[in-house]
Amino acid sequence: MSNISVISILNDVAIAKNAAAFGVIDLSRYDTEGFFSAQIELAGTGAVDVVASMSNNGTDYITPSGMANLFSTFNATSGEGSDGKSIVSFDPLLSRYLKITATEDNTNPITALTIWLAIQ
Repeated sequence: MSNISVISILNDVAIAKNAAAFGVIDLSRYDTEGFFSAQIELAGTGAVDVVASMSNNGTDYITPSGMANLFSTFNATSGEGSDGKSIVSFDPLLSRYLKITATEDNTNPITALTIWLAIQ
């Protein structure tokens, strides 16, 4: 039987204009079958781009050239319900560490950003 683990990557984090926040997960701590999703909740007048990058040494993080942003120019009116909430699945390369980075896109500060990662 497979398990689903949900990990808080960023929890109610404020991000200044043109700044970034990130969280790193050591995937070796989880029994994963390779299924990933990211859920976002955002408040404020700014927008963020969210990317995933991988590392095997925990120092050098690389976003593969063919991997798209998890969320692009995501703001408080983005998402399926236009309420600043959304969820996406993604397929990172095999690696020990996964880093999720949210960068404010130089518009306005983010007052609250929460990102959860689900892995199976």
